[in-house]
Amino acid sequence: MEKSLPTIIIFAGILLCLIGFMIIFLASLNIVSGTSGNISTGGVIFIGPFPIVFGTGEYGIHLIWISVIITIIMIILSYIFIRNVKRFSE
Repeated sequence: MEKSLPTIIIFAGILLCLIGFMIIFLASLNIVSGTSGNISTGGVIFIGPFPIVFGTGEYGIHLIWISVIITIIMIILSYIFIRNVKRFSE
């Protein structure tokens, strides 16, 4: 049975999400990292057009910058994909 590309991409995305959740879960139990006590966090949350940027810890500023860069890339890719969909639908 031949599978279509969108189906493969969907299953790959689900698999990557599950692997990511498992890594985070194991890291929270200190099984993967083997260290404890030194935790850094960072991220970006968009509510409409307004970004909320947060970070804490020793590497918090680095995580903030990585989050902002990934967010900008995702916004650009979303714009490109939406523009192409509109072009193909006309």
